[in-house]
Amino acid sequence: MEKKENALLLSTDTLPNYWLDLIFSIAKSAWFDGIDLAMRKWFDARDEEYVQSLSLKHELPVYIIQTSAKLNQKELDKALDLCQATNAETLCINAPKLTDFKAYWFITDNLKSYKDNNPDIHFSIINPKNSKLFALPIPEFRFSNIIDIVKKHDSYIWLDICNVDIDSFENEFTRKIYDYVPYISVIYLSDKTKDWKTHLLPWEWTLELESFLKELKKSWYSRPISIKLDFKPSELANKEKLKKQLKKVKTYYDKFFTNVELDDEDENFKNAWDNKKDK
Repeated sequence: MEKKENALLLSTDTLPNYWLDLIFSIAKSAWFDGIDLAMRKWFDARDEEYVQSLSLKHELPVYIIQTSAKLNQKELDKALDLCQATNAETLCINAPKLTDFKAYWFITDNLKSYKDNNPDIHFSIINPKNSKLFALPIPEFRFSNIIDIVKKHDSYIWLDICNVDIDSFENEFTRKIYDYVPYISVIYLSDKTKDWKTHLLPWEWTLELESFLKELKKSWYSRPISIKLDFKPSELANKEKLKKQLKKVKTYYDKFFTNVELDDEDENFKNAWDNKKDK
C-alpha cells in the first residue's frame, strides 16, 4: 500500500473506547491518509494479522506504532512485530515518568542496539509535558529536554507541540524550525490553553499554528503529521458530528500546509534539506 509524504494521520488516542475497526473507518471517511496506532490501549492493536487486515480493508496504511511509557523488552519486540506486519516506518516511545527508573534504563541501555538491528525504523521519543528546547525544567517526565533526545540519546523527536511551553514554541522553535526538521519523525498538531489544557482543535486557542505550518512547509518537512485530540465524552458519543470536526481538521491542514505555495527562495532550501534530512 503506497504511503505519501506529509501524510495526515489520525491517532487512535483521539477515539478512546471506540473499537479499532471503527477508528479506521472514521479516519478513512474524514479523508485522513493513515493511522498512528497506540498499541498500549487496545488489546486487538497488538494482533499483527488483525491490524494488517484492517489496513487492507479500509485501504488505509499504518505509519506509526506507539508504545507505552512503561516500556520493556516484551512490548518493544511486539511493537517491532507490528512495524514489520504493517510496514510502519516509525516506532514511537512515550517518555516515562521521572520516578520510573526501570523503563528509563531499559530505553537508555537498549535503544542503540535496537536501532542498529532495525535500521529502517525511525525510533522516536515523544517530548513530554512542559518540555524545553535547551534548559531543563523541573521535570515530571524523563526526556524533557528536546535537544538531549537528539544528541544524548540519538533518537528522533516525536514533537508534541502542546507539550512545549508557549514561549519556547513561538519565540525559539518556530523561528528556527529549519534546524530541527531533520530530527523530527512525526508532529502532533493540536492547540492548547495557557493553563495547559492540551490537544484541542487547531484553531481554538493560543498557539500560532498557521504560521508554524507555513514555516514547516518552507523548511521542506516531509514526514507525517498526526492528529491527537481530546474530545469531550458528549462529542465522542456523536459519531457524525465527530467526523465533521475531523474533516474540518483535514481542510485546515490542507489550507495552511498542503496547498501553501513555495517561492523561489524557499525552493533554494531543498538541496540543503536533502543533505540534512537523514541522520
